[in-house]
Amino acid sequence: MILNVVLALSLAVAPAPKWERTTSDSPAFLTKDHEIDGGLAIALDWEKRPVWRVTRWTGRTWRTMTAPAAFAGAKNAEISRSWAFAGKGGTIHAWRISGTRWKDHPIRSAGRLVDAAVAADGEVWVAGTGKRAWRWDGARWHRQDTPHAAVRLLAAGGDDVWALSGDRRTPMHWDGGQWTPTALPAENLPPTPKGGMSGACGTRWTAPAVEITDWAADAAGGVWASAEVRSHAAKCVGHVYGTLRTFALHWDGERWRRVDLPVEPARLEHVATDASGAVWFGSDRRPEVVLRAGGWQRITAPRGLELLDEMGPTADGRGVWVWAGRIYRLS
Repeated sequence: MILNVVLALSLAVAPAPKWERTTSDSPAFLTKDHEIDGGLAIALDWEKRPVWRVTRWTGRTWRTMTAPAAFAGAKNAEISRSWAFAGKGGTIHAWRISGTRWKDHPIRSAGRLVDAAVAADGEVWVAGTGKRAWRWDGARWHRQDTPHAAVRLLAAGGDDVWALSGDRRTPMHWDGGQWTPTALPAENLPPTPKGGMSGACGTRWTAPAVEITDWAADAAGGVWASAEVRSHAAKCVGHVYGTLRTFALHWDGERWRRVDLPVEPARLEHVATDASGAVWFGSDRRPEVVLRAGGWQRITAPRGLELLDEMGPTADGRGVWVWAGRIYRLS
């Protein structure tokens, strides 16, 4: 009962989240395959041929930067803080960007780039195919393979790094010396859906399981994740699935705890944190809710907002970036 009163007061008195629309000189921002982090953003420009574009936030607008040919022509690319990553020809390139200068720290014979993350202290992590992972200590790369093949990385600090398994069901934690798999809460899951699908995907569904769709670290060392309970078509696991429930997850330093949101969208795919400690959650359609000052606020999207592609932290820590057709600051 006390929790309900506090929640009601928070929703009633807190100022509504503010939307600010930004501008860009790049047509790539109208396409898909985006990523945004701090003062950098990348997009795959499909206008003539697939080319990765990188833009920098000037404080007033987004301006296109000249990128190395290996970045522009890469099949996959990532950014994190002031670093950009691309895989090409078996080499994973890791550039540190300072002003307009790109300095490469390549990982040779590394295979395909999967993901990369940079901690606030400057330590860099890169995940490749299989279980391969590397850590940059400021001078050289160290091989630090994960227990399971990883699809996402999250660097909360040099000795506080997370990797998410390929099925998105097992978060693995690096404590500075080893990787430790952790378990997601699995109580009160809905029953396996009845029926199935015709054709190559078979006629039954897999048992429902909790899967992380996105995650972000806060300043206190906690980790927040958006999660869905999914059931997959038995013969098409990873390609055809249904979302049965959505909720948030929080790592408190010891275990993952389920956090029920004041809304339950059909999908929950985005989470981002800002310097004030606020945690922002978004569906595939729009930002939905924010947790700040101990209470939840629902977010009203502006008219004309397109489907939500990406959310990420801003360079100055004031609110978060929202990429939905164009880039907005939400604070």
